[in-house]
Amino acid sequence: MRITLHPTFDTARRDGFTLMELLVVLLIIGVLSTVAIRTIDATRDRALFDQTTAEMKQLVYAVTGNPDILSDGRRVDFGFFGDMGRLPEELRELVENTTGSPHWRGPYFRRSLTGDSLGYLYDAWGNPYTYDKGSGVISTVGNGKYPMTMKVADDLGQLYDNSIVGQVSDPDGNPPGGSSVRVVLTTSYGTYSKYKVVNPGGDYEFSLAKGDSVPLGTHRLVAFLGTTDSIVRWVTVAPRSRNVVDFRFSRPFVSQLRMVGQPRIPLGVPDSSGFEFDIVSNYLQSVTVDSFVVDYVSDSVYFRTLQIDHTMQAGYPRPNDSLIGPGLATARIVPGVTIAPNMTQTVTIGLYEFATTRAGTDTANIHDKTFRIRFSEGSVITVKP
Repeated sequence: MRITLHPTFDTARRDGFTLMELLVVLLIIGVLSTVAIRTIDATRDRALFDQTTAEMKQLVYAVTGNPDILSDGRRVDFGFFGDMGRLPEELRELVENTTGSPHWRGPYFRRSLTGDSLGYLYDAWGNPYTYDKGSGVISTVGNGKYPMTMKVADDLGQLYDNSIVGQVSDPDGNPPGGSSVRVVLTTSYGTYSKYKVVNPGGDYEFSLAKGDSVPLGTHRLVAFLGTTDSIVRWVTVAPRSRNVVDFRFSRPFVSQLRMVGQPRIPLGVPDSSGFEFDIVSNYLQSVTVDSFVVDYVSDSVYFRTLQIDHTMQAGYPRPNDSLIGPGLATARIVPGVTIAPNMTQTVTIGLYEFATTRAGTDTANIHDKTFRIRFSEGSVITVKP
């Protein structure tokens, strides 16, 4: 027996499978579209999140500076705070000098060249930033699911409560003792200025512990010795920092006569039997010297010639006086020599014709010998020609 399928049944069957397959394809396309849309939304949110994070970071740098900007190994960028000594009242102050302050050196936030002059006030989703000047917190609702927050500092105390310490000494490394020395700290914006009287041991300190907070920034530090001498330093204060700044004055703290340079045996002095040296005065006023006593540490010797600035002193040579030796006789300077103050005048003292006998008949070689010279105003100078 022979069976034949009706043509309409076979066609309908084929058409039925085609319709089912089409429904499956449409279902797959719908699922893939949903996944793609979600992926695109997530990718877009990620991009907007990164864009907002970068902008918020730039706002923080605008407020307190970028710590990665250095010059000669030192941080030089302290943003709005470094110039103004405070946090901004609003974010607009980072771009506009809303208070008219002479210390404002912005704009501190660099706007993009898009023509949108207010874009920095909004996140990448178009939401306005919220800024709390009391806490230094910048925040935004972001995409509505994950609010974003950033601080200008982990602790606002880091912006104010730093310290500067140091030592003050003279060229010999001596502390001030009873000398009047003070150190003045002035901020770059000029509204904060305090001073410390350096203690006798030479120490000074600006810190919260001493009642003085030191804000971050680049500040001017000046040490004053009396009213005539001063030394200026610039100090870079970073957050959480303790800065050591020492001062050394060129003038000694104790007023006295001082030797400058090295003692010398001039050419032409036979058998190294004489020497000369230069002195200055660091007194605040002129001082007159009319005599001195020479102590020859090694042995007893005598000298016959005394010169001041290469001028022979009256009464020399004096062969009958024991100027150096057991009697430690006084050598008179006639007339007395007046030396200008503040190390502004150099006076050369020459002692020649040293001999082991009072009559000067036996020349003494004083090379590499040690002498102590005590002047009439009280100064003592050690000389080793």
